[in-house]
Amino acid sequence: METPPKPAETPGHEKTAPSSKHEEMAFHPSPDSAMGVEIELQILDRDSGDLAPGAVRILKACEQDKVEGATAELMQSMIEVKTGICKTVDEVRDQLFVRIRRVRNIASSLGFELSLGGTHPFHRTGTSTVFPAERYERISDRLAWLTYQRVMFGLHVHVGVPSGDMAIGAINLLMQYVPHLIAVSASSPFWQGVDTGLQSSRVALYRLLPHAGLPLYFSNWKDFRNYCKVMMDCQTITSFKDIYWDIRPRPDLGTIEFRICDIPLTITETLRLVALIRSLTVSGLRLLQQRPRLRRGDIKRHWIAVENKWLATRYGLQAMYIRTPSGKRRPLVKDLSDLIDRLMPIAREFGDDKYLATLQPLSKLETGADQQRRVYREAGNWKALVDFMTKQLLHDLESNNMVKS
Repeated sequence: METPPKPAETPGHEKTAPSSKHEEMAFHPSPDSAMGVEIELQILDRDSGDLAPGAVRILKACEQDKVEGATAELMQSMIEVKTGICKTVDEVRDQLFVRIRRVRNIASSLGFELSLGGTHPFHRTGTSTVFPAERYERISDRLAWLTYQRVMFGLHVHVGVPSGDMAIGAINLLMQYVPHLIAVSASSPFWQGVDTGLQSSRVALYRLLPHAGLPLYFSNWKDFRNYCKVMMDCQTITSFKDIYWDIRPRPDLGTIEFRICDIPLTITETLRLVALIRSLTVSGLRLLQQRPRLRRGDIKRHWIAVENKWLATRYGLQAMYIRTPSGKRRPLVKDLSDLIDRLMPIAREFGDDKYLATLQPLSKLETGADQQRRVYREAGNWKALVDFMTKQLLHDLESNNMVKS
């Protein structure tokens, strides 16, 4: 996410712009575990199937038609659609289907197609065009060549938390599940026309960026604020929004934001990830309330998290997950399956269980990476794969046309 949601449309209270960096770091509580979801979509040339710079025209038409939630991203071949504040995954579903359907119809009327997936299979990223906005131009100046390695598409999920200390505690506790989220969402096996051998090339490539990757270790909110102050005083960041960790706190919105997931090939597949992330966060917050000492986290789990993240990036659900700092391992697919079973009662409380249940049995789950490899190897050409990805989204929208605007 580069253009953050408006505060009034995300978990937490409506807020005015901060008058100082100190006020910017004040955490605005969001006690009800509300959600906000952001989806990054690919804009495609209808004939070639390659990424196409259509964002300016599409967003202008969206503004004219008063389409909510459509915003720019770093590249003109990308567009982001986000929800407002949602209390259930049903609400996320209703908003995403309505908004993405309208954006897709506008894009189609202008000669473009839309698709989902963590990366485009064959696009040469050096031919991409940065969106004409001051912030993106600054990013391009700073990152140079690396700017064009950011032609990637993710799912970002915000979940409300009651305080800054709980935000840091939740990140410390939940960081051990980053590999699970990578594996189940993996949808980027190809990069610039090459099978990378990875389940998520997007996750691997994102590590190239400064201030990206696994969150640093902090014992409380004060420590995180001090870190941000040092970074801003050194002019390495201008605000906490320049930190692109896999899970990061958003004090302005009163949330923690999960940024680790590839965007799957359909909205329906996305919703089960949203249910998993919200249930996982609620479970973590409840445990921290019962056992406050856990907020400080375990630094040893941060040490092994780097390897676990790599294992999930490379092998996906087939990875052997390092469960404990003593080195005990377990198949990640089994660990995730047990986790889903444990979270099901919480999902049921919110009415989200019907989404979470679709992940089981994990042994039969075909991830986006699996699907893309299968289709390419059957067809033997990139255009057939892109057509498949485009049709997956279109079929999903048509199958859920009962969701009315």
